[in-house]
Amino acid sequence: MNKTNFGKKIVKIKTKKELVKNLFNNVSNQYDLMNDLMSFGLHRIWKRDLVKNIDVVSPSIILDLAGGTGDVSKHLFKKYKESTIIIYDLSYEMIKKSQERIKNKNIIYINGSAELIALPDNSLDLITISFGLRNFANIDEAIKECFRILKFGGKVYCLEFSPSYSKTFKPTYDFYCDNIIPKIGKLVAKNESAYQYLSDSIRSFYLNPELKNIFNKNGFFCYNDVKYFGGIAILNVFSKV
Repeated sequence: MNKTNFGKKIVKIKTKKELVKNLFNNVSNQYDLMNDLMSFGLHRIWKRDLVKNIDVVSPSIILDLAGGTGDVSKHLFKKYKESTIIIYDLSYEMIKKSQERIKNKNIIYINGSAELIALPDNSLDLITISFGLRNFANIDEAIKECFRILKFGGKVYCLEFSPSYSKTFKPTYDFYCDNIIPKIGKLVAKNESAYQYLSDSIRSFYLNPELKNIFNKNGFFCYNDVKYFGGIAILNVFSKV
């Protein structure tokens, strides 16, 4: 299978990678605003909570995969001042934005693909992924790469928007995603299509039990999950076993 979802469209995996890279290069200056709109501003609290939940002791190297503008890495450094943190992202413009915001010798940057991570086998104790997994062109291959580079017992903390949200909240949130977010994107960021993609990408993403199964079949065990705001976002913690 060489095709995948790009929002509501079915495209080739290679095509999705280029589309995602171009989209985030174009919206790097509005990325935080995008997440504010998608989460009612709560993504900032959820990211802090992700780092607060990490129970890995003194990791030497941390990979912030799809690290974007560096929000999670800033919190990681406050918790792990002696660790080296790698912000890894497909979008060079997102990395540039992060470099402008974060000046720290312990944080380094790699512009690359999640499906082919430029790090050695069994070299990391900890990976964080914050609102990036659903944008990967080939999620299965990216998870395999995470397994490859993690040491046994190493953990992935994955925070992602999810279509598994509460049925009570579903009509309101669906209306907001379908009708409000794209229009705000058009008015505020002058980019309706990018906001429409981000909204659609949540709908086409895996339900959380399906996501856990993909990690499980690739050698991970999910030992914890935290649901936010009725399941709009979910933090899954996976361990390499």
